[in-house]
Amino acid sequence: MRNKYLAKVLVANKFASEDDVRTYWPQVSAEKDFGQVLLAAGKIDEKTYRRVLAYVMQLEAKSAAAVQPSQAAAPQSSGATFGRSENKPVASQVPQAAPQAAEQRVAKPEAKPALQIEGNNSLYGSTVSSSGVQVETVAGLESTKLAGGFKVSTAQGTEEDKSGKLPDRFVLGTGDGEPVAVPETITSASSIVEIIAYARAFQVTDVYLYDNRPIVLRRFGMLYPASEDVIATNRLSEWLLEMSKGFADLYTPSVGKNFRRTFALAGVGRARLVVTWSGVTPSISIRLIATQTPDFSSLFLPEFCSEFGNLERGLVLIAGPAASGRTTTLTAFGEAIAASRYTFLETVEKPVERLLQNPNGALVQREVGMHTASGVDGIRAAMNDGANVLLFDSVSNVEELSALLSAANAGMLVFATTTGNNTVSMLNRFLDEVAKENRNSFASSLADQLKGVIVQHLVPLANGEGLVLAAESLKVSSSIANFLRKGDTSQIPAALPAMRGQAISIDDSLQNLVDAGYIAGVEAWKRAFDSRRFAKFRPARGN
Repeated sequence: MRNKYLAKVLVANKFASEDDVRTYWPQVSAEKDFGQVLLAAGKIDEKTYRRVLAYVMQLEAKSAAAVQPSQAAAPQSSGATFGRSENKPVASQVPQAAPQAAEQRVAKPEAKPALQIEGNNSLYGSTVSSSGVQVETVAGLESTKLAGGFKVSTAQGTEEDKSGKLPDRFVLGTGDGEPVAVPETITSASSIVEIIAYARAFQVTDVYLYDNRPIVLRRFGMLYPASEDVIATNRLSEWLLEMSKGFADLYTPSVGKNFRRTFALAGVGRARLVVTWSGVTPSISIRLIATQTPDFSSLFLPEFCSEFGNLERGLVLIAGPAASGRTTTLTAFGEAIAASRYTFLETVEKPVERLLQNPNGALVQREVGMHTASGVDGIRAAMNDGANVLLFDSVSNVEELSALLSAANAGMLVFATTTGNNTVSMLNRFLDEVAKENRNSFASSLADQLKGVIVQHLVPLANGEGLVLAAESLKVSSSIANFLRKGDTSQIPAALPAMRGQAISIDDSLQNLVDAGYIAGVEAWKRAFDSRRFAKFRPARGN
């Protein structure tokens, strides 16, 4: 069993190929397991072997506990030895035939993630969970929910032996699995997976489920009713129960307690859920999370923005209003960096959205409230871990920004999202939060560590058939740094036009889109820093 698990984990995580399995399987013996065979052949390194072996030992322990519940569970490899295990491999029996790797892999998107860790508190420092639940995920392989009373049934434990495929529980963390059939229409009688499948098919970003109203979808920034019937109160509770099955921490919704969580349901992927209560009636908002992080080149940011990914240290802020694609840009930077060089990448998120990939190094994704008590604690944990790159989503106060500046000063490359319609308003918001006696030192630290700013807006196309990016972007030059050091942001807009090839203002970006016919002038007027520039597009009063 160990060798079969080793083969599955190594192939699914792209440490080995199916050809490697066929080639090297005959060399497996009682003295040398499959991982050791690949290690001797130079196909994997010692560190990779130990990491995978530690994880496989956990799978074996769970399988043993499921098949023999009356017996004590097999010892599990703790997170403290993940990637650092000093234990020698346990001898395994020689299998009779190599497993067919193609049949054993779970249905996944085309890009399969590398070995990942989510919330591994033993290895990556102490973490605190408000729910008392720790979650460890190897994306695309298993979502392990460690909570009181959680057991793997005997049927699940033997499913792999019967079919040669990994059990359903291995896809719960990502929402992978057999795609759900898209219904022709949706009604209040539809299940959540049917509603999400329908929404994804029509490029919907948000689903709104409110009492005594039809199902409402947001597509390309516009709201549309998607059902003729209205939603009954009891149906909202039933949908909540369905979605709660996809919570990584086994959270149980409580009447009257507002919350936000990500969830994953097999076949429809991951989504972010926000629930607010009016008395005993919930209002449900669902933001669909893209199944794959787009290539950085497909974001259509100014060309110089790609240089932010080549930085060794410093802070890059990604701002914008709600639903402007900030998290997409953040994760695209992270995966582009991970694909280009060896790096130890960590994220601190509120909550974890996409499960990322890092084919050339280690990856830790922490969720505030589940794996760490606060954003600041998560930043400190990343510093203690020695991470090279930190993605932070999102900065809500000056304490978090100060901690990120400290991380950048310590040698980390930090990308963080926050709110703001333009660079000046975003920076002023943070400066105004700092006490007067500390403002000069904060401004000096910001000037030293801030390397770039991206403020993005997703603007509806003039034909109503999509969205286009308008972005204010700048590399922090010595002159911009001097403005920041003095706490005078008012001069930044005037300085941008002179920074040819290194900056573009939001007004210039909007003007380019209007001139090219992509967006209506009124959309530029709504978002401009200097609205007078687009005054001729201002709608008449009463319209």
